[in-house]
Amino acid sequence: MAHARNIPQSAANADEQRALDADERQMADMARHPALGQLSDRELSDLVSRLRSRRNRARDIADRQAREARAKSAPAGVTPATGNAGTLSKHDYLNAALERALSERQARDGAPDSGAAAEKGSDPSQHDLALKAMQTKKAGDNAPNPMVEEGGALHPDDPDASAGKGALADQARRTAPAGALDHAGELPSRERSRTRY
Repeated sequence: MAHARNIPQSAANADEQRALDADERQMADMARHPALGQLSDRELSDLVSRLRSRRNRARDIADRQAREARAKSAPAGVTPATGNAGTLSKHDYLNAALERALSERQARDGAPDSGAAAEKGSDPSQHDLALKAMQTKKAGDNAPNPMVEEGGALHPDDPDASAGKGALADQARRTAPAGALDHAGELPSRERSRTRY
């Protein structure tokens, strides 16, 4: 798998060269193999950070230009922007370069350094989790449950359960409903609010 990601990638096309300035073209070229595979981890992290910053800046400028073109905001310069197609293409090329760099960083982080590192594995397999659950269940039949609280009732039907406010539940409501005056509570609100002369 490692050799597949080191396949040389094609250089920037004419549209990409037009959309990006010199610094951005250099970063985009660094985000292509074989140059990408030759970067150290620190250089790769620096490249990711710089690409993300430039991409976010291009996105913000494109958003501002779109608002200016729709006359939703005041122009940032002398004349309002008439569109944002160029800045959007810059954003797309920078985003593609960022994704290449991020996938390289993820491939480096995911690759085991040795057989011992692969054995340790930070995430247990589904089989290991199922075995652990079965052992816990079997031990739970004979051992006390760690989830059981001490001293309190566990279920309302428990003879040690507190009666709580149950004694008040059987008392009927003796007050009139909200807004009711004497017998008027029985009448529809339309009739109660009707003016009688």
